[in-house]
Amino acid sequence: MALRGIITTFGAVFMCACSSVVTIPSSNQNSRVDYVVMHATSENFAESVRLLTTASDYPVSSHYLIPLEDDPTYKRSRLRLHQFVHEHERAWHAGVSFWAGETGLNDRSIGIEIVNEFTCSTDEAVQTYDEVGALTCTFVPFARAQIDMLIKLLHDIQGRYPELDPVDIVAHSDIAIRRKSDPGSLFPWRQLYEAGIGAWFDEERSAALTREFSVAMPSVDEVQFALAAYGYEVAATGVLDTQTRFALRALQMHFRPADISGDLDAQSAAILWSLVQRYRPLQYRKLVASQP
Repeated sequence: MALRGIITTFGAVFMCACSSVVTIPSSNQNSRVDYVVMHATSENFAESVRLLTTASDYPVSSHYLIPLEDDPTYKRSRLRLHQFVHEHERAWHAGVSFWAGETGLNDRSIGIEIVNEFTCSTDEAVQTYDEVGALTCTFVPFARAQIDMLIKLLHDIQGRYPELDPVDIVAHSDIAIRRKSDPGSLFPWRQLYEAGIGAWFDEERSAALTREFSVAMPSVDEVQFALAAYGYEVAATGVLDTQTRFALRALQMHFRPADISGDLDAQSAAILWSLVQRYRPLQYRKLVASQP
């Protein structure tokens, strides 16, 4: 009985070429991979490897880890991509999560960790915050070599999963708005977009909307609808409540990192409107129809 393994660049897929098996590909199937989730470790390389590979009471893992060359715990002479879980298997990286109506993103995503020792005021792994202001983080820039490696990896992933949309490449903070802040406000989302990866807003459209909203802001109901339309876990309450401010903070970390207060302002609303218009056109028509 002969077995043939087909190995991809970063992941592995094994197919049986057994003589006794009749293979008839079914039309009724799809990829397990619907999302890619970006993380920062908040630990050095050695501790990141330990946490992502060792059994514990709170086990975590990821498909990939990108080290930092200048990390004294990284002993290799050059930067090497590390893989802990094959792409066709589930890694435990997303935790309790939500995006665009989907929950439990571990089942349907690839998790990429990048060594980056950012810090937050309390332990994000075990706590849900009640107030946006209670969460204070100090973010650290990512090394150019890390981002170069990440772009190469993501291009490779996009080649294997062409059904991935720009809005399917998200931050951990996007899918766990009250628990997580990684990869943080210094992660170069615009650079990734310019490399053909992920979402970004129309800057001219956003500037025009900022001027418009500086005169008359959208209602909280409209903002909540737009946040939920784009993908965030926000319920309609008509009140600028904690869940809405955490969603705004996540949006700001991704698209407006200069101010991640979670406050509702004209620029944040304009960016949100531009994103919904570009990537969620059906919901955008509903949003516009609801405005006076």
